[in-house]
Amino acid sequence: MAALIENKNAETWGFKESERFLNESLILAQKKGHDFIGEVARDMNQYRQLYPYLTDKFPSLKKIHERIIQECESNCFSHGKKGEIVPSLAIMNLKSNHGWTDRVDQTTQGKATNSTPPTIIFLEDPQNDD
Repeated sequence: MAALIENKNAETWGFKESERFLNESLILAQKKGHDFIGEVARDMNQYRQLYPYLTDKFPSLKKIHERIIQECESNCFSHGKKGEIVPSLAIMNLKSNHGWTDRVDQTTQGKATNSTPPTIIFLEDPQNDD
């Protein structure tokens, strides 16, 4: 079946349009100092889910998307450090949108375990006569 006349759902994002959109988004993030890609998307009059959609469709554009995210992360950290935004808001944004954590679990990588931690018994040192 052929596409309907005036099909509003037809794909409109080709490679050139996607590349231009992502590059304009990067410039905007750098210029305006956005802290979150949602702000960039809002000013680009789009939704933030468009970014991963385009990079899934055109993997060669992933680096531009990563640079936009990096720019937002850097902006947020800088704004929080300088007190230009409330530090707790900066921390929340960095944790929620940029993967920051308070600490890293080196043992289980955040996965639950069923094992019991080992019991450590300290014995007296036989060579210490105190």
